[in-house]
Amino acid sequence: MGLPLPFDISHGRHVPSSYCGLKGDLAMKKTISVMVLGLCISPAAFAKHKPMTMDCSQPMHAKMTFCKDLAAKEAKKKPMAMDHSSMPTPVKKETVGKMDHSKMDHSRMNHATAATKKKAAAKVDHSKMNHAAMPEMKIPVSDGSLSEDVPMPFPGAMHMEDDPTLFKLMVDSLEYQYTDSSNDSLALDAEAWVGKDLHKLWFKTDVESSDGKLEEAELQALYSRGIDPYWDFQVGIRKDFEPVGREWAVVGLKGTAPYMFDVDAALFFGKGGQVGARLKAEYEMMLTQKTVLAPSLGVNLYTKDDLEAGIGSGMSDLGLSLRLKHEFKREFAPYIGVSWSKSFGGTADILEEEGEETSDTKLLLGFEAWF
Repeated sequence: MGLPLPFDISHGRHVPSSYCGLKGDLAMKKTISVMVLGLCISPAAFAKHKPMTMDCSQPMHAKMTFCKDLAAKEAKKKPMAMDHSSMPTPVKKETVGKMDHSKMDHSRMNHATAATKKKAAAKVDHSKMNHAAMPEMKIPVSDGSLSEDVPMPFPGAMHMEDDPTLFKLMVDSLEYQYTDSSNDSLALDAEAWVGKDLHKLWFKTDVESSDGKLEEAELQALYSRGIDPYWDFQVGIRKDFEPVGREWAVVGLKGTAPYMFDVDAALFFGKGGQVGARLKAEYEMMLTQKTVLAPSLGVNLYTKDDLEAGIGSGMSDLGLSLRLKHEFKREFAPYIGVSWSKSFGGTADILEEEGEETSDTKLLLGFEAWF
């Protein structure tokens, strides 16, 4: 096994018979133990050694079977190389010569007929076309439908002038007012203006009649100046025709307050130091694109009594109304509504002395429009 024997064992060819039966002395047992341990250790020691390799590049090894098999495996792994040198060279195409049209006989070709057909195709007979049957263009409006006659704010609006002169007439309410008493009435509240973007001449009128008799009538003529994108400053005169004739100087503001409240506020300066104030406000709640619920408020105040006009100092009257409108067209909306009004202070006292009621509730039926 390549292991040295102890000195007390003979190194000759003879091995004592006691070895086979394991009956020798203690030295013999030690020898056997060392030999068995060597047999157990030697496989692990050989396992650490690398397997034997062969250098097939050497001429003496290249002819051996092992190297031949290894060379065949390597050849299969490498892609096969193609030798293009043995391929024939392609023949170059000859250049096609230019066609000689001088030798062609064009006299047999009828070019005149082709030109005539081309001219005939170019002419179109529009007299047989019914252009009246073509559909008209429709413009979409805010409710999602299509309208054929969307009104322009002024004639020639599509020319896009920088600051044209405009005009507009607005009938805020033309209504029949029905009450429990027999004194039904008609009322008109309208405005009109003409001018440019910032500078306008503004007219306002408020008329009411009962049983065919004119009870209240006034007209205002104002210069209006835009001072803000939402507000106009107005100054001018007011003329009362009924119930008595009065003249007033007017200073006011008109525009749209936050949350889209339409506001018209004015101060009136009359003779004898009489000063009046008026506030109108309206809000439109869009129930649909065309149906509107519009509550409104109106208040009048005066600093002095005017017995002839039936006006007392302080808050003269307060009016509340609610109108339900439906816009059949953008510029026309009929409505139905209800209004409530009440007189206060000196005005109420004057009405009571004359035997008239200080509060009133009315059913409204009318329309609003603009042109």
